[in-house]
Amino acid sequence: MAISSGLLIETFYPQTKTLTDDGMGGQVETWADGTAFKGRLSSLSIDERMSQDKQTVFATHKIYCNVITIDEKARIRNSDSTRYFEIKGVIQPSNLATGHLEILVLELD
Repeated sequence: MAISSGLLIETFYPQTKTLTDDGMGGQVETWADGTAFKGRLSSLSIDERMSQDKQTVFATHKIYCNVITIDEKARIRNSDSTRYFEIKGVIQPSNLATGHLEILVLELD
């Protein structure tokens, strides 16, 4: 089942690495924004972090959102660019096209 839009209170942007010209004949890697989506950020408890660590995936938060297309190689930023997250896994609990996603993320410094 999809998540009620009233619970999705934050805007996030998936970002993918791209090569851009540096103006001097070379190229640099930059992050390009994808299509914004609404979601809800939730911190993982210490117990959840430990269980994730045992699965060789270390995550600090989950982002809940309705089903979107997202590349697990992307990173996610919040709307005011104060927080960035590396995607560690994407779970679709209901396995339905109209369900929701739980994106396991690691907050970057």
